[in-house]
Amino acid sequence: MVLEGLSRQSLPPDQIVIGDDGSGADTAKVIDSWRAKGLPIEHCWHEDKGYRKTLIMNRAVAKSTADLLIFLDGDCIPLPSFAADHVLLHEPGFVHAGPRMLASERLTKALENRASIDSLGHFFFLRNRLLGRVNRIAPLIRLPDGEWRVSQPTKWELVRGCNFSVERSAVIEVDGFEGGLSGWGPDDSDIAVRLINSGLKVKSLRFAAPVLHLWHPEESRVNLEQNRCYLRAALESKRVAAQLGISKLPPIEDFRAL
Repeated sequence: MVLEGLSRQSLPPDQIVIGDDGSGADTAKVIDSWRAKGLPIEHCWHEDKGYRKTLIMNRAVAKSTADLLIFLDGDCIPLPSFAADHVLLHEPGFVHAGPRMLASERLTKALENRASIDSLGHFFFLRNRLLGRVNRIAPLIRLPDGEWRVSQPTKWELVRGCNFSVERSAVIEVDGFEGGLSGWGPDDSDIAVRLINSGLKVKSLRFAAPVLHLWHPEESRVNLEQNRCYLRAALESKRVAAQLGISKLPPIEDFRAL
């Protein structure tokens, strides 16, 4: 569904880099099928050794070539204007924070049983909002650019890893994601704080660039408090660079770019 959403963009992406944290052969087959249809996909994969999202994200960033990187999670369907809105509203020196709509378990399972997502129009979302199967539909309302979008320039909480964009050079400057984070944790908040520490400001993409976040069971929070230490340290020390970033990626014996 995510790749189908990317195939329906009004502004087709130049490059799609998938950071795959140890998925199996079935995922590779899905990716290969969409690549055969013409999607410009590059597949970065490493072996499943627990939750190591930040490491594979850094591999993916290192493989990217675009000046503007748009980040999307593998549980979020991008609506057709997603990429175009990020490009249209882009400003140098900003990290752009996009919105999400949360699908219920029932709606997610209904979508999984469909052959296509081609009917995800405004009526679909209005109906499911009235049924309580999606938490909001405000991101579908289109509002133009304006100063109101930069009214909270240091509010890192606006930035969610499932929908944000920033210049590639800025990600390289902060050395990417924090590879020291092990397990589920605030990896998106950590990089947002460090981007702000480096001099960037936050621009809100509310009422633009919508994605539908699919329901799934929550990941284990066993390392959450440990991971939050990185975030607190970045806030308190004004740290810019990741302690274990792109420049310090471990050996690639379990890594493949497919």
